[in-house]
Amino acid sequence: MKKIISLFTVISLIFSLSACKKEEETLKEITPVTEVEETNEFYEKITSSTSRPIAVMIDNDSEAARPQTGLEDAFVIYEMMVEGAATRMMALFLDSDLEKVGPVRSSRHYFLDYVLENDALYAHCGYSPQAASDINTLGVNSLNEISNNNGINYFRDNTKGAPHNLFTNFPELLSYAKSIGYKLETDKKRVFTFKTADEEISAGETANKIVLPYSYAYTVSYEYNSEKGKYDRYINGEEHMSESSNDVLSAENILVYKVTNYSIDSVGRQNLENIGSGSGYYISNGKCVPITWSKSSRSEQTVYKTENGEQLVLNPGNTFVQIVPQSADITIE
Repeated sequence: MKKIISLFTVISLIFSLSACKKEEETLKEITPVTEVEETNEFYEKITSSTSRPIAVMIDNDSEAARPQTGLEDAFVIYEMMVEGAATRMMALFLDSDLEKVGPVRSSRHYFLDYVLENDALYAHCGYSPQAASDINTLGVNSLNEISNNNGINYFRDNTKGAPHNLFTNFPELLSYAKSIGYKLETDKKRVFTFKTADEEISAGETANKIVLPYSYAYTVSYEYNSEKGKYDRYINGEEHMSESSNDVLSAENILVYKVTNYSIDSVGRQNLENIGSGSGYYISNGKCVPITWSKSSRSEQTVYKTENGEQLVLNPGNTFVQIVPQSADITIE
């Protein structure tokens, strides 16, 4: 009788352990991907890749240029003034296989400084006279639609009006870059350093809304979305949407600083005094801290530091670098 009871106990234990294992496997299957896992994926991509970024000159001159396509896939976006009281953006993509990004517009010479410091391939359509000269003298690896186009790596979307309808295709663009002898790998360190996981800024001031008036006609603002843990982006009070995702663009990190800008010709093209040093703000996770920036030459990397002189390390995720006019009345609430 004791043997029968023991055998029954063993069988019950086996079934119990089996059920526990199945329940554990089921729980693993339904456990959602956490924010930490997502940001770690970003960190791994940035730190392990040796690819050169592709820097794309993005049209943002007017409402006709928006919504843009592919910006949510960029890991860094620089925004600066151009003529006409407008801005343009230069978006950096890493190991991206997007087949539609844009609209693509012409280069301005001060954007070249950020192409060089990121050792990027530069996709654009035409240039200002200053940029045309500097691309040659500075040795920028230009992928200019006007002179380099082979009929495949840029295309027009005829549902939009020109000149706001030119787009590029990354697989074809990279193939073309390789065919004309541009190297696709880099040994240069990245401009930005990222943490392994998302962290709160412990010493920061609250930053739920940021307002950046670039000109009388154009204001960028961000509002913290606590559910996403990111900042939703607005232009002149309206959500800045992406055509490809059909969602508002958002930022994990925002860097803001001022430089002097002024017109240099009758068209109103600008010059930006971005070589030198100054102060600004780093904003992430609902907080803001003061920072400093310095750039010693056009090809040297911009150095970002905290107030105590330590290197600035960003939360893992996409970053908007907002370089605004010296006259801008920045508001952080």
